[in-house]
Order: sequence, then C-alpha cells, then structure tokens
Amino acid sequence: MTTPTHDGLLAPSDIADLAGVSRAAVSNWRKRMKDFPQPTGGSASKPLFAATEIEAWLSAHPEKRKPDADGVADVRAWESHLWGVANMFRGHVDVHDFGELFLRTAVELAEGRPSLASHHVNQRSVDELRRVLESIPREDLPRAIDGLLERTSRALGKAAGETGFVGSRTSALLASLAATVDGGTLYDPACGIGVALLQARGLGATPDRIVGHEINAAAAEIALGRAALRGVDLEVRVGDVLRDDPDPGLRANVIIAEPPYGLRVDRDTTLLDPRLRFGIPPRSSGDSYWLQHVVAHLAPGGVGYVLTSPGVLFRSGAEAGIRRNLLLGGWVRAIVALTGKMLPQTSIAPVMWVLGESKASARGSVLLIDASKVETPEGEVAGWLTDEASLVDVPHAYVPIDELAAGNADLSPARWMLADEIDSAQLIADFDRAAAQLLHASTALPTAAQRLEAPGIAGEPPVLTIASLVDAGAIEVAPARPPRQGSPAFEDRRVDSTAVRTRELAPVTAIVADDHDVLTRPGDVLLTTVDRVRAVVDEEGGHFPVGSISRIRIADRAKLDPHYLADVLAGEWNLRFASGTTIQRVPVREIEIPVPSLEDQRAIHNTISKAREAKQLARQASEAADSLTTVILNAVRHGVTLTSTTPEGPAR
Repeated sequence: MTTPTHDGLLAPSDIADLAGVSRAAVSNWRKRMKDFPQPTGGSASKPLFAATEIEAWLSAHPEKRKPDADGVADVRAWESHLWGVANMFRGHVDVHDFGELFLRTAVELAEGRPSLASHHVNQRSVDELRRVLESIPREDLPRAIDGLLERTSRALGKAAGETGFVGSRTSALLASLAATVDGGTLYDPACGIGVALLQARGLGATPDRIVGHEINAAAAEIALGRAALRGVDLEVRVGDVLRDDPDPGLRANVIIAEPPYGLRVDRDTTLLDPRLRFGIPPRSSGDSYWLQHVVAHLAPGGVGYVLTSPGVLFRSGAEAGIRRNLLLGGWVRAIVALTGKMLPQTSIAPVMWVLGESKASARGSVLLIDASKVETPEGEVAGWLTDEASLVDVPHAYVPIDELAAGNADLSPARWMLADEIDSAQLIADFDRAAAQLLHASTALPTAAQRLEAPGIAGEPPVLTIASLVDAGAIEVAPARPPRQGSPAFEDRRVDSTAVRTRELAPVTAIVADDHDVLTRPGDVLLTTVDRVRAVVDEEGGHFPVGSISRIRIADRAKLDPHYLADVLAGEWNLRFASGTTIQRVPVREIEIPVPSLEDQRAIHNTISKAREAKQLARQASEAADSLTTVILNAVRHGVTLTSTTPEGPAR
C-alpha cells in the first residue's frame, strides 16, 4: 500500500464515527459493497482509507449515514476530517502530542499567524492540517478541536487521566458547581488542560478572573490554547502546588479541584508551610494536603469543591486528625459520595468535599450525601446543594459535627445513612420472603435426599483419554476462537469460563447462519480446565466459546451421553494431571473418561443430578437462614416489629 500525499486518512473507526454507525457496519460495507474504496495506507490488519474517497462514497450512498440532529453531523464530519489528517502524522508524531500540535495550529490560524513545520513533521502535512482547519467555521473551531482531544484521550486510556480530558464526567460536575460564579475569582489548583474551568465559563460563569495552576507544562499550554480559541482570559502558572505555593496571596470566591490521587509528600517541605494549619499530611498521600491548600486560598464567604479518593474520608492517623480539625473549625459543609463510573482511568469511586467557612447558624452539622447508586450525579449535585427539597431523591443526612468528630472522624456518607434508609415495610416483606424460602427448601430437601439411589455399575468400565476418544472418532474437540474472530453478531453469544463454572449459559436466539462453524450445537459440552476441571452441556446451542473454553462434540450419542460426559470430566482423578506454576491447568487430551454402557451412563447422571438438586436446596436454605438473621438484627436495631398481635394470638 502507498500513502497518498494529498489527503487525510481514515481508519474504519473514523468512518464509523463519520457516518454515525457501528464499526461492524463499516466492516459489512467493506465485505458486501463492491464499490467501497480500497485501503490506501496502513496495513492489512489496520487499513487506512483516503478521506476524500470515503466522503465521495458516503455521498453516493446517503442511506448509509445515520440520521442525526441538526448540526451534529457537521461537527462529526469536521472531527473525522481532523482525525483523518492525524492519521497522516502517525509514525512521526506521538499520540500524546496530537492535541498540542492541532491546537497550536488552530490558534495560529485564529490569530492570523503562519503555521510552520517542526521536529519530525513536514510542511506538507502541516499545510494539509491548516487547510482542514480553515474549512471549519470559526465559531465551531473550539468544539471541533475538543472533539479531536476527546478522541486522543480515549486512545491514550488511563494516561489521559493525569491531566484531565474533554468529555470528563468529573469535570462536568465541577463545572456545573462553578457555573453560577458572578464576579470575583474562579480558581483550579490542578487545572490540567482547563476542561472544568472553561466548561464552567461555557455554562454561564462570569468571574472577573480565572486562574489555574498545573504541574505539567504541556497540559498548561493546551489549557491556554483552548482558552485562546474561546476568547477567554485564562491565567495559568506551571508549578508543583504541594511543594511550593505558586501564589500565596491568591484568594478565590470559588475553587474547583480534581487533583491526582495519592501523591507522595516530601515532609521537609511541609513543616513550615502556613497552609497546613489543620495538620501535617502523611508522606504516603497528599490528598489531605489539597484540602488544606483549597481552604487556605478561599476568599471570605468562598466555597471550594474538591474531588478525592474515598480513603481520605476514613483513613486513620494524621488524616483523621486533619478531618477532625477541619470539622471543628467549621470548614466542612458537605460530603458527596459519587458512583464508581465517573472516572474511565480508575474504578475508584470519587468523593466530593464542599469546603467553606460555615455560617454560624449552620456550624452544628454537615450534609452527607450518598450518591453511589445515582447514575448521573454530575447533573444533580448542584441542585442537591442549593435546593433542600431535591434531596428527597437521594440518601442523605445532616449529622452533628460533634458526632462526626468523635473517634476516627469517619466522614463516609454510607456509614451515616443506615437509620434513614431502613424501610419497615421492606423489612417485613424481606422477613416473609426469607421465611417462605427457608420453609420451601427445608421441606423439599428431605424428599430430594430420599430419592437418591446408588446407580448400578456392572464391573469396571474401560477408561479412555480424550485423546484416544478423538482418535477413535467418538468425539471432536475444538478450542475457543479468539474473541476478535467471528461475526460481530456473535457478541451476545459469548461463553467464558465463568459461565461454565456457574453452569449458567445466557439464552440466545435461533441462528440464521454459521458459515464458519464457530457456534455450539445442542448437546455440545463446554469445558474449562483452569484451576480445576468444570464442564456443562449446552442444551440449546448457538453460543460462541471464548477464552479458556474447549468445545466437545459427541459424534455417536449411541455410545456416549453428553450429560454423563460433562459429569465425569470433573472426576477428581484428573487433578493429578494439573501443571503450571501460578495457574494450574489440566491438559484436555490427557483427561481420563470411564466409559460404561449408555444405560449405566444415564443412570449415573440421573443420580448425580438428584445430588445437585439436594445441594441447591441446601444452599437455598442456608441463604434464606442468613437473610432471616440479617432482617431480624436490622429490625432489632431500628425497633421494627416483625409480628402483629390479634385476638387469636401473635400473627404475621
């Protein structure tokens, strides 16, 4: 393949974004549409297509584009054009530098300055980039560049979380809280590329001054460039905020901050730091340092919103002392526990501190909100903090400061929600349900146990290995296909080791076509040998085994029953074949299978099924008893009566 010198290049994912369809749809076009353009760059596994050819093809096939809202399709096209030019820089410019390069060129264009090549970038590519940028209306240029920055962030994955990224849910939350700023100073001590600050400005914030501090010089440059495109006067100073306060005299009316979690602290720089009047943070984590930095820079009546890891709410030692001092000083207004889906670079569920010197009338308590189960808190937190009536939709509590400051000064909202969250009617319903489940299981269990009978086994059966059964043509064994193979239509049909271990295969619809024979058929046995051997019969078929799963298909069911085979594969004698240092595996071909008569096989499986039924009933009885215990203890704790008294005596 040759790379064209006159146009941008689009990957299949870019084409999908441009048309507003899935990547699978683009794959189908390539296979089925004879006039679909051929790749002009990239490789066989990662093809690239000329942007002009793709645009011409989509124009010739307007039905392939997904209908979209007014204006959105244009923005999507601009973003794809930019990404198409970005593909021309691959191999010459690191993905980390895409955003800075494109943003710098956009600013040069907006300010009427020339764009010159530098480092490994040739002038022709820069000219092509500038030509695409010139085709975008000036008022839409910031949005188009942000679209490219967002895609770059997705490509970088976790690395993008270090300096923030366009489209961040946490930045949207902070921006919504700062949107009502009118005059004064808006400050972010860890501003990254300026997402939250500029988004707040876009939502209506009108501060007299916007200030950001950032340790990463490249991120600071991007923040300034994004501000320049928007005509926003943003002050950004580069420096390590924890090591050396960049502006000790700064006082802000609103401070928003999403600092990195768990930065280590150099104790030598903290002993005489005037910001740390509530306590010296532990060396292992500077999270509580950021809280004190925000408090130190609040103007009278100002408020700070700081996102931290949840550990800052409950860790003992120095951090407990800092929490207590902040509480007793009247600086903690509210704590909001957020959902774990807020940050793509980590599964940690963030918490938000609302800091500010409380009014004398409000110093007696702190508002704690548990939004850990709220899907989109970024759109609701601002309402909770300003409209008390809206709190009815979220677990919350006003907890006296004296109670919070006692002991370890634990501020975890969930710890203080219990009393408000108990529903008496629900407790009674849970008791009735658990009691009924226990009665059913305990009643059915003796009957199931009595039905167990030892199967009759006539002599010692022949013992064959999987390998010998394969060689004899009795069975076929096939390993799982790699997840990338097979049609995208099989996505919901995947079966992995977890499904086999739990013996729970998701129901699937009937198969129209399976040209490559990658799906199971009714009666196939699915097997995993990681750690121990487990197997299950796929009764319906139509599943797509992945990962460590092997599929066994019986050629002659007059000699081998699939249910018996699934049972006997897990025989403990096969564990002696396990090998591996960290993860033990049993070689599939070495597994030994006793092969009695088909009648005996079915009798053996029948007895094992009854034993499994008894085991399930015993488990249900155990779980129901545990549930009853939990309900009774909660009822005692909250004074809920689980029985009522009638003239005939106690009743439910």
